[in-house]
Amino acid sequence: MLRTELAKVEQAVPIISFAVEDIGEYAGRAYDYHCEHPELSRLMRWEGLIFDGEVPDEKQRREYYGYKIQAVVDGQRQGTVTRTLEPGHLVFLVLALAGWWSAVPQVARMLTGSDDLQEQARRRASIVEAARRLASSP
Repeated sequence: MLRTELAKVEQAVPIISFAVEDIGEYAGRAYDYHCEHPELSRLMRWEGLIFDGEVPDEKQRREYYGYKIQAVVDGQRQGTVTRTLEPGHLVFLVLALAGWWSAVPQVARMLTGSDDLQEQARRRASIVEAARRLASSP
């Protein structure tokens, strides 16, 4: 089931290079996807609970995440993304910004209020801005 969900997000939220694509908008699109498909975050958390070591399809998934890491490396080479964070760390942080809202919606609601459309838009705007600031090159 998780393999299917990861294939869906790969198609729905593609990224080529942060040398030419805005990392903030990527984070916003990832947030949108997680809001529409909260099961992905929940499946990922469940996987983390049941596997101590390697997970099924880990080699394939490392390749998938490798494209995201390469997008950061491209941005770093072009000077559009900071070099102060390691590429894999930056990808992880951006994905955490985008996905944690749907992983623990009860905490999001307690901290930021209702889940109405206005609040969803404010959350998305915060994620976009935070990702841009996190990745901004000095």
